[in-house]
Amino acid sequence: MKKINSALIILLLLSACAHAPVTKPEDALESISWWRAVAPRDDREFKGLADAVRQSLEYYRKLPSETQFSLGPERVAALDMIVTLQNFLLIIENDSLSYDQKGEQIRKDFVLYRSVGSNGSGRALFTGYYEPMLACRLNADDVHKYPLYQRPEDIIEIDLTLFGNGFPKNKIFGRLDNKKVIPYYTREEINHRQAIANKGMEILWCKEPADIYFLQIQGSGKADLGDGNIISVLYDGQNGRPYRSIGKYLIETGALPKDKMSMQAIRDYLREHPDRLFEILNQNPSYVFFRMDMGPSVGNIGVPLTPGRSIATDSKLFPKGAIGIIHTEKPVIENNAIKEWKPFTRFVLNQDTGGAIKGPGRVDLFWGQGPEAEIAAGYMQQEGELYFLFRKK
Repeated sequence: MKKINSALIILLLLSACAHAPVTKPEDALESISWWRAVAPRDDREFKGLADAVRQSLEYYRKLPSETQFSLGPERVAALDMIVTLQNFLLIIENDSLSYDQKGEQIRKDFVLYRSVGSNGSGRALFTGYYEPMLACRLNADDVHKYPLYQRPEDIIEIDLTLFGNGFPKNKIFGRLDNKKVIPYYTREEINHRQAIANKGMEILWCKEPADIYFLQIQGSGKADLGDGNIISVLYDGQNGRPYRSIGKYLIETGALPKDKMSMQAIRDYLREHPDRLFEILNQNPSYVFFRMDMGPSVGNIGVPLTPGRSIATDSKLFPKGAIGIIHTEKPVIENNAIKEWKPFTRFVLNQDTGGAIKGPGRVDLFWGQGPEAEIAAGYMQQEGELYFLFRKK
């Protein structure tokens, strides 16, 4: 799935990093004993975990045998990742073991790696994302008049590593203009100057422009076509422009106080100030494109996401598909409102990434679909710890 993500509107990213940023996977994880870290507990008592594990196994089995992954300074083969997940699955599906016995067996059979977190503190910012539902139509009408665009044919992707070792390990996106590659159109150019309009790139027409924006933040979602059909709209690239937080913009301009910032607060403000809608949205030049699909939403490893079990992290630092443990806080929701936040520990699978999920101190938890998922994702900005497991050799 995406992801650009709800984290993009969260403001903990405003603080500057005192340490040099971690850019290499060997620096992102450190080996740690279970006794100095988190207990092998699961607040859901492993419910839904086996399905998520099998999705990661499906990913690993499709990889070339020589594929390597980084667990901090360790390099491990895809086969080792498969064996790790298979061994884990045998434990959690062993009905002869009690819940506590399963935890103890995991402690015995697996070694633990902890994310170095923000500034080397071992602490990470946890945010959430969900799968939104949009009211859309296949053809424009008086109500559904805002387009959802597919990836334009004229967008060019350039892998800088192909030009030599002196270039950064990045990809850039642009377009040709008089035989020169220039940056691709911004959100403002797409929204207001209609830079790619009427070129056959419109795949759906939506009711609310703000819904399109938040769909781009989440990275994928569902579209209700109004005729009984609901389809998936999946991430299909972006314009290559940097992400800029509209939440930060609203704080800087005095529109919203920092301590009240959330995705829902931004939604409410946009709804109450329609005259400022596009001015605010256009502060973020990044723009996401989509494709239609009849299947479920998938993460960056190409497998369906599991609510409450799939996480998004920086794919340059952490092993894709790996089994992890998170320890942070979750909301207790009553009557569509958050009553309190409670600590929890949970096994998760690293199955997604996001445009704002950068560095070892960022984790995004997939909450699924529905009103409670939207509330949890919109307000979650808790500190916590991220760990990964690997089988003992």
